[in-house]
Amino acid sequence: MISFRNLLVAGSLVGVFAFGSALFIETRDAQACLHPEREFKFPIKAGAQKGLIFFADGREELVIRPSYKVEGEGLQVKNDAVEGFTNLAWLVPVPNLPDTYKEADAKLFSELEDFTEPQERVSRDGKRSPGKNWSDEDSADGVEFLEEVKVGDYSIQPVKAKGEIGALELNNWLSTNGFGSVDEKVMKYYIDTNHYWLAIKLKNDKGLPANGEVKPLRIGFDTDKPVYPIKINQGRGSFDLELWVITAQEIDTDKTKSLGLKTVEQQDVLATQANRKTRFSDLPQVVKDVAADDEGLKKLKAGELYCYRFFGVGVDKDIDLSKLEADLSFSFKAEEKKD
Repeated sequence: MISFRNLLVAGSLVGVFAFGSALFIETRDAQACLHPEREFKFPIKAGAQKGLIFFADGREELVIRPSYKVEGEGLQVKNDAVEGFTNLAWLVPVPNLPDTYKEADAKLFSELEDFTEPQERVSRDGKRSPGKNWSDEDSADGVEFLEEVKVGDYSIQPVKAKGEIGALELNNWLSTNGFGSVDEKVMKYYIDTNHYWLAIKLKNDKGLPANGEVKPLRIGFDTDKPVYPIKINQGRGSFDLELWVITAQEIDTDKTKSLGLKTVEQQDVLATQANRKTRFSDLPQVVKDVAADDEGLKKLKAGELYCYRFFGVGVDKDIDLSKLEADLSFSFKAEEKKD
């Protein structure tokens, strides 16, 4: 149901593309919700986020790749790594505690871009462990720090906060540990909806990449509808988003369009996306790897799939995240009734 209430994911989409090439998203200068170590003196600005959602039967595999741009007089780059820029921290709220964390292949999104390349129309016409759900009986108000997870260069601290006291304690911990504080209204939304917080740090002692393209992080969790965390970015500056959603059900793209998310066809009536309808076996191997070992997604391995590519520009500028009541989720077209 992607309405203003469960909208979210992506902001308005305007893209510029040419037939035979990928759609390019303009990068906006904005203060990122990504936080370098305090000693790093150069400003970091948000680049275009990229994301992939596999969804079936209440199960989601989410892959996120943030992006950034570092500029400044005296910035030193060696072997495509920024000297002194070794740590990056950001928050990812999710509706349930993930049970899998993995690094995704660095080529994942370039393979998806090729697979879903805009084309000219012929005519105009890891092993899972059970996740934990939060309930009123779990604990009193406050903060619970769950077991930290390390995956490649990523360190992930899952956190659960409850009530007003939990919100205050969590914001204090986030500020102290290099994640910045969360807006009071944004914090209240995630506390009220019982989200978990993934406090993620990426560390590479040799320096993080100068091009701002870090290795994607894959997270698996249960959810009753496909979701993408975007409200956490409210008030932190404009950014762009490119998002793929792969599911066995057809998404209602009229609703996503009304929220600012546009498909290739909605941007240009003379264009069409390659491989909108496909099968699991036809996906690029690095894309299949995301869902191949997730038993909850086994339904996707047989039959027809829908692969949607959405573009967004100016999220939290052209699309005002403060007006969104929930993180983005997608609604599916109703199945036709049989006689």
